[in-house]
This record gives sequence, C-alpha cells and structure tokens, in this order.
Amino acid sequence: MAEAGTPFGSGAPLPLTRALESGRTSPGEPAQRLERLHAYFHEGCPEDVWPALADVLLRARTVRNGFGSGEVGDHFASIWYAGSAIVELAAALELDEADVRGAAAAVAEACALPLPAARFLLFTQAAGHPRLLELPPLVAVEVQLNLLLGLHVLADASLWRRTTSGMECVLTLGGPAEPSRRVRAEAKAVLRGRSRLSLLGGSQLRSAAVTRFGQPHAAIVGRCGSVEPDVADAFLAEAAAFLGSILEREQLLEHSSERERTLVAASERRLMRLGFDLHDGPIQDVLALAADVRLLQQQVYPFVLADHREIAYGRFEDLTAHLVHIDRHLREIAHSLETKSVLSRPLGEILHREVDTFADRAGIQAALEIRGDPDSLSSAQRITVFRAIQEALANVREHAGASSVEIRVRARRSAIEVQITDDGMGFEVERALAKAAQRGRLGLVGMGERVRMLGGTFQIESSPGGPTLLKFTLPRWEPLA
Repeated sequence: MAEAGTPFGSGAPLPLTRALESGRTSPGEPAQRLERLHAYFHEGCPEDVWPALADVLLRARTVRNGFGSGEVGDHFASIWYAGSAIVELAAALELDEADVRGAAAAVAEACALPLPAARFLLFTQAAGHPRLLELPPLVAVEVQLNLLLGLHVLADASLWRRTTSGMECVLTLGGPAEPSRRVRAEAKAVLRGRSRLSLLGGSQLRSAAVTRFGQPHAAIVGRCGSVEPDVADAFLAEAAAFLGSILEREQLLEHSSERERTLVAASERRLMRLGFDLHDGPIQDVLALAADVRLLQQQVYPFVLADHREIAYGRFEDLTAHLVHIDRHLREIAHSLETKSVLSRPLGEILHREVDTFADRAGIQAALEIRGDPDSLSSAQRITVFRAIQEALANVREHAGASSVEIRVRARRSAIEVQITDDGMGFEVERALAKAAQRGRLGLVGMGERVRMLGGTFQIESSPGGPTLLKFTLPRWEPLA
C-alpha cells in the first residue's frame, strides 16, 4: 500500500486506537466505530482506492441500519466493512500481509474483541465476500491464501486440484516454489479422501478438502503459523467452503471460454474469407473499371471539341480519383478484417495505430488513454476490444459530426473497461438502434452482441445535441493452470 498516513502493520499507534482513546460514545449517541475504522483504512491507502472504500462505507452503513440497534449494528457493520475493504484493496493490488494483520487489530479494537476472534471474523467476512467472484479465479484463490498467511494461520500454503491424469499444484505461497514430497503426498491423500494427518499425530502440516458434489475436488495444504493446529483447521475448513464456489465458477468460465473460442474463431474465419473475397472480387473490379475509364478517356478525348477538352479532362480525372478512393477504402476494409496482427502484436500498439490512422484520415482529433496491462486478455477478448473500438470510430466518422473523440481503456484485475466519448451531434439511442437493425446496419447492435457473448456489458448514452458515450466491460479470466 502507499506510504501515506500510518501504514498497516508499521507498529505505530493506529489512527483507530487514537480515536478510541479519545473517549467512547455514550448510549444515546450514534456509534462511531464504523467511521473510525473507515478513517483508518482511508489514511493508509492510495487515492485511486478511495472511491471503492467510500462505496463500501455506504453499504456498511446500510448493514448497520439493518440491525436496528446502534451498538450491535455498529459492531457487525465494522466487521463487514473491514472484510469488504480488505477485498477491495486486494483487487486493486494494494494489500500485503502487514495490511491484513493491521486490519485484524483494528477490528479487535473497534469491537472490543480478543484478537483471535477478530482474526477469524475478518477472515470469514473477507474470504466469503461476493466481490471475490468478480475477480479472475486465480486472483481470488491467491487473495484467500494470502489472508491465511497474513493472519499467521499458515506459514505457507498451496492449492492442489484433481486432473484427468492425477493432480496438479495450482498455486503455492510462502514456501518453496516446488512443494516438498510430504506436502505432495498429503495433497494426494486428501484428494483420495483419506488424509494422512491422523496418522502423524501433532503434525504442523494441515490440510482441508475442497469438495464438489460431495467428492474431493481440490486440496489446501500448509504448515501451521502462530496458531494451534485446531485453530488452523477451523480456518482451513472455512477457506475450503469458500474456495468451492470459486473453483466451480472457474470450471464454468473454462467451459464458456471453450465455446467462446469456437464461436469467435468461426466469426473471424468468416471475416477473413470476406477480406479475401473483397480483394479477389470488388477490388479487382474497381481496378478493371479504372482501366476502362482511362481507355475511354484516350478514345474519346480526340473527338471532344477544343473548347470543351479542359472540362472533359477534368471530369475524367475526377472519375479516376473517385475510383482510386474506392479502391483504397476497399483495401482498408479488407486489411481491417485480418486478425493476425491483433493477436501477434501488443494490443496497445495496435490501438494507438488504429486511432492515429483514424485521426489522420477523418480529420477528427482523437486521444487514446490506456491504463493497466491489456495484453493479458484472451484472444477472443483482444479481438472484441479491437473490433468494438474500430466500429465505434467508424460510427463517429460517418455519423457523429464530431470534432474530437476520446478513447479510454482501463485494464483491472477483474475486468477491462473501455469508454469512447465524442462531442458530436448525438442521437436518440433506442430509435437509432431500431432503425439500424431494420436497415440491416448491425454495427453497434453486432458490437453489443459480441461483447455480451463474452459475458460483458455494453451501454450507449446519448441524446440529440450530444455528447455520446459508448462503454463496455469484459470480465477477465485466467485459467487456474
């Protein structure tokens, strides 16, 4: 996390401690623990996370109100807030072990709980948070295992998964990159439904099975940290229950991804075939027509009266120039249908080139901003982002009457977000989309369907007079193995 205020786990007096030392609220006053806990998290995190924490605070206040009792509601809302804040920090790559320990201490102080109880409550709230299901499964698994390490429940942890050929290590944290033979043997035993720990007595190695349809599907294995084995077992049991949902979602995403790749591959093959057909058909026809026009000019020119030759020459030149423009435009379309460069070159480079080309040819000021790393997208997602921006710019050029357009691409851990804003004349969204569909112009409609096919959201905001905002979001997905 950013080195602002009092960092978590620094050993310095916590902001919350100072606040609580100033005096407790009287029974007749609204409880303030939630706001003090928010101040603690807010003080130690970078500014780009503040909006997320503010949203968590609003929802935590709703939780507090739902209990109907200020004191009890404030206790539970504080725990809910702390767990949610931990997940938001993890999603923003702003969480480390010191943060987790500091958050547990803050919850203990806010709610007057023993530290072990605060740790367990914080873990169950964070590890089971619905926000984790919005993150790529591998990231969500990493967050949960890091919570176990940050709370010193485990000194190291690994997750194993059953495969058709045996088992594989999905992730290992806190220990050697290559798990020991003993850890591997324990994972294999858990996946077979017979843990070896009962035979080892007071072993510091602990494990838990992640079940699917009542059968072991994955296994968490790790060495005890600073807690007793039975405490570690309680944490692992909770972690295994929460990981079941994440792994189930991962399998659903994997199956969906296979269908997505099949559909997108078929679509791209059709587009590539269309590009070849354009090159071998209409483009060659335009070239032949241009040759015929030049021949006609040579044959007719001698028979044109001297007074009209300059006009006739100019008309033929205009016709030739128009054919050259059609030829260039068709070649651009054919080239844009190729996807090899989209997959083989950095997406940021391709988008910058596309935007620069648009600005040069359309005479419209265009600005592209890319935040994060968009190159970790799947092939289908890369193609969809490129095609959607390409289609949006084509609409700006042909219909918007705009003088400027802004494209913003933000790659988060959970999703990639794209916003395209132009200062054109605007339009009535529903009527325009309906007319486009009736006329067979499926650019925006097709773009939206393509985004939704990949599990994303698509939205257009506009009105007569402008501006127009097009935005879409695609969920990130990384396979566990």
